[in-house]
Amino acid sequence: MIDWWGVFYNALWILGLALMLAAFSMATFRASQAGRRLGDELAAPALQVPLLAGLLLFCLGLLLAGRSWWERLLWGALALITAVVLARQGLLMARSGREPATEAASGSAAPADPPGPEPTRRRAGCLLLAAGLLLVGGWAAVTAVQLYGHGRSLLGHMRALESLAAGDLSSLDMAVLAGAGEHLGGMRRDLEGIDARLGPLPQAGRLLVWVPGYGGDLAAAPDLLDLAVGVSAAGDRTFQALSPALDLLEGGADGSPALLSAGEKMLPLLVEARPALEQARSDLVAVEQARERIDAAALSPRVAGLVARLDDILPLFGAAVDGALLLPDLLGADGPRTYLVIAQNNQELRATGGFISGVGELRVAGGRLEGSAGGQGGLDFRDSYAVDNLAVPHEVAPDDFQHVLMGDLIFFRDANWDPDFSTSARRALEIYARDQGIEADGVVALDLSALRLLVDAAGPLTVAGVDEPVDGGNVMRVIQGQWSQPVGSDGEDWWLHRKDFMGDVAAALIGRMREPRGVDPAALVAAVKRALDEKHLLVYLPESEAAALLRARNWDGGLPAPGLAGDFLMLVDSNAGFNKVDARIDRALHYQVDLAAAGPARAHLAVTYRHQGKKPVGDCVQEARYGDAYEDMLERCYWDYARLYVPGGSRLVQGQELPAGPAGSLAARSGASPSLQPALEAGNWATWTAFFSLAPGQEHTVAWRYELPAEAILSRPDGLLEYRLRAAKQPGTEAVPLRLEIRLPDGAELVQGTLVVETDLREDREFAIVYRLPQAGTETEGQP
Repeated sequence: MIDWWGVFYNALWILGLALMLAAFSMATFRASQAGRRLGDELAAPALQVPLLAGLLLFCLGLLLAGRSWWERLLWGALALITAVVLARQGLLMARSGREPATEAASGSAAPADPPGPEPTRRRAGCLLLAAGLLLVGGWAAVTAVQLYGHGRSLLGHMRALESLAAGDLSSLDMAVLAGAGEHLGGMRRDLEGIDARLGPLPQAGRLLVWVPGYGGDLAAAPDLLDLAVGVSAAGDRTFQALSPALDLLEGGADGSPALLSAGEKMLPLLVEARPALEQARSDLVAVEQARERIDAAALSPRVAGLVARLDDILPLFGAAVDGALLLPDLLGADGPRTYLVIAQNNQELRATGGFISGVGELRVAGGRLEGSAGGQGGLDFRDSYAVDNLAVPHEVAPDDFQHVLMGDLIFFRDANWDPDFSTSARRALEIYARDQGIEADGVVALDLSALRLLVDAAGPLTVAGVDEPVDGGNVMRVIQGQWSQPVGSDGEDWWLHRKDFMGDVAAALIGRMREPRGVDPAALVAAVKRALDEKHLLVYLPESEAAALLRARNWDGGLPAPGLAGDFLMLVDSNAGFNKVDARIDRALHYQVDLAAAGPARAHLAVTYRHQGKKPVGDCVQEARYGDAYEDMLERCYWDYARLYVPGGSRLVQGQELPAGPAGSLAARSGASPSLQPALEAGNWATWTAFFSLAPGQEHTVAWRYELPAEAILSRPDGLLEYRLRAAKQPGTEAVPLRLEIRLPDGAELVQGTLVVETDLREDREFAIVYRLPQAGTETEGQP
């Protein structure tokens, strides 16, 4: 929103300064032309009046812009004195204009003007000039001193905040965060002071874009200042609003619990903080608008680096504000909430992270966890098979599911067949409500990697039935040992308890968070953020605001919205071998894009799988059987159903042969007719498929060649072409290597980007290149 009042008072003093400069310039010009002294010219009332008028406007503008009482008093007094002098000069000019007319009417001859102005008028002109220069110079000096003070203070606050940001997040305590809050407040005051002193002067920087080296900075000065002021204001408001809640997380000297028991007290504080948080969100919207107006490529390297760092921080800042606004509802401020906590074993990889091995009901009301019959600290956890209720109807399984796993119906354990987690989560909620009669309000899914991160952040845990403390270093080994002989098992019913350990670990985590200062909140937040960023932790909430927040941060495990511009790539592997072999599988992607091909751009993806198992096996047989130990589940053949998601409109040129099934598969042994298709249409995506087996110690490569749709290459208004690629990570996988190679048309000039990239898919990756096609050759002589 435009501050019209600020525009008005800044326009006043700028107009006054311009009027004074114009009058002074005119006096200087006339003095040089007539060979007279400057003071003689300034003695003329015709120049004194505009000088005084300019001085009056200058004082009035600064009077209205004054932030303190003494500023308003000073500029008000000067404006009053200037107005009186201006009125006197106006009367003198009016009187001197009437006297010649009266004398002409009476017929008397006017006496000849003296050869020069009167000494008093000359002195008045010089005094007026000196007063004006002294006033403007004094104002400039005071403003410079204030700007210097604000600048030094701002630099100190920025260095302190940079030092905190460069440190380890997990090492921050509440005292350090309180210091950060003081620096944020000081930074905001300094930036607002600089903004008030400069007024509209930064706007003049747009005229200095031609300055070598710093023209881009000067041209962007107004937007950069708006950016800095908005970020500091939002940061200060957010910290001040949330600091009471942060104090609760630290816990008091009375030994009050740091996390879980603070939730009930924190809830009213979050509700009270809502107005300030909404204002902070408005500040961030203005910041995003200012950022869109800044061309980072035109900035100097130092300023561009600062803007790039801000680009990294802003999304998380916005997520923190939005999350704080959503927390009251999620914590049950308006009534009890139930969330399904789904355990996905990513050593048996499935589309959204792993086979669903267990599920818990997390109940929250009024900011506190509510217990349940048989629950563990507010989390009622059970084996995924225990959800099944065969007395109610179930959804018919998709064709490819039926062919790969020979299952006719979708039960809860297979609800995550769709790689779009929002779709799979909705299916899980529907099945759970139908089978168990409980309608939950959202889904949280975590895999073994997320569990390791959380346990590592919480510190060594005491878990029922485990002799040693459980931490991030041994939790995987302990899980495997408990799978083989779970606590409470006896004889042949041991497999009924094989998933209990997930609930035991969850209970231990909750118990640790109930202890006084049991968990470092900053370390836990860092672990949760990493798990979310790397898609080891996925969240589905049906509320539109919450869903939009999760989608914007890529924390919902969803496929991109329809209409994605550019290219897209997502490999989805589903372990169909009824084992945990993914812990032994290394995979790597090699993606080649030929933009030089005649017609549509062509793509070639080769995925190499290597089984690191050492135990030899005979023929690979797809079968559901348990071994004597978890280790036995790692040393079997790998059965993989691979799906490659690419932009809709792509055309498969060469894919995988898909007979009834690989030798030894359930489909091949049952004599089922071929039903797998090499190319599928999945919503707005084209999907290429493959189904294969891989024995320990072996390597296998799956490759697809296809044509990309025309929308994969964007034509820009400046005549350049842009190719964008988003390579999405499959939840549950680790840092899968990715090599990207792009070939440009012959003679094309690369303007921006890199044609060969070696990276990994620890997180989703985005790539972009900009290039210019060669211009058509000029016509040769003799051609028509």
